[in-house]
Amino acid sequence: MLGAGPAQLGLLEAARERGYWVAICDRDPAAPGFAFADRRCIVSTEDEHAVERLASALDLDGILAPGSDWAVASAARVAEKLGLPHPLAPATALLATQKLRQREALAAAGVPQPRWRALGASELETAATELDLDPPFVVKAPDRQGRRGLSVVHSRAGLTEALGRARTASRGGAVLVEEVVDGPQLSVTGFCAAGELVPLAVSEALAAPDDPTALPLGHVWPAAADADEAAIEVARRAVAALGIEEGPVQVVLRIGRSGPEVISVAARLGSDHDADLVAAATGVDLHALALEAAVGLPPAPRDATPRAAAHVGGVALNF
Repeated sequence: MLGAGPAQLGLLEAARERGYWVAICDRDPAAPGFAFADRRCIVSTEDEHAVERLASALDLDGILAPGSDWAVASAARVAEKLGLPHPLAPATALLATQKLRQREALAAAGVPQPRWRALGASELETAATELDLDPPFVVKAPDRQGRRGLSVVHSRAGLTEALGRARTASRGGAVLVEEVVDGPQLSVTGFCAAGELVPLAVSEALAAPDDPTALPLGHVWPAAADADEAAIEVARRAVAALGIEEGPVQVVLRIGRSGPEVISVAARLGSDHDADLVAAATGVDLHALALEAAVGLPPAPRDATPRAAAHVGGVALNF
């Protein structure tokens, strides 16, 4: 298992409950997920060579990278080299983790997404005046995960500084600039089996009242935005465009004036306790499905029919 942070805790707990022997890699000796480790490996999940050496020395049935993007591609490549099962081919895993290649693949397939531009080093100096996009912008390093090097810029005045910050963080020096879509943010959480996306929950991000471009305050299910079916259809197209045929997925979309637009596609369990939300809402054990896919078992999506109506913490949920 690559990663022992908070985003991995649900899956690690599920693995222990099911009797899996688990070696966990994380560079932080105090990472909370190590409490579930049968073997603690103080190895960075970004150090692919070290992960490969470690995996080759162990008698493994699979390798899994939940909760963070960058390790997904490493896990797929290491699994292929060692002849281990993995739900993603390395080429597909790269599209699911490298933001620029993902944008290019979605564009080639005609999947709706925000207007964007990729800028090389020679274009950064003139971008503030010549960029043919409208603010606000999201500026990011396309080969980094999380918010490292990411900025939200509300006018062209702050663009040059944001571009420099993103270029410093970028591994390859390229910078990705995207227009901010003004509308609700939805997440389609699902599971792919035999090339078919089975949507399990559509949740809505709670925006900060003073800054809708900030990190969400949380997620609510069901989504208040009346766009579930349209969001699911665009999510299906996005997953197909990247070639994801097996395993858990999370597609984040914004609902703009012309409909849903894809912000990101992750071929992994989400980092916002999405699997726990799915289990509460539908009874489907997404953790179990992810574990089965990781060790090469043929997972069959469970019945995802909502079960009853209830109110939890003042929020209406369909259980």
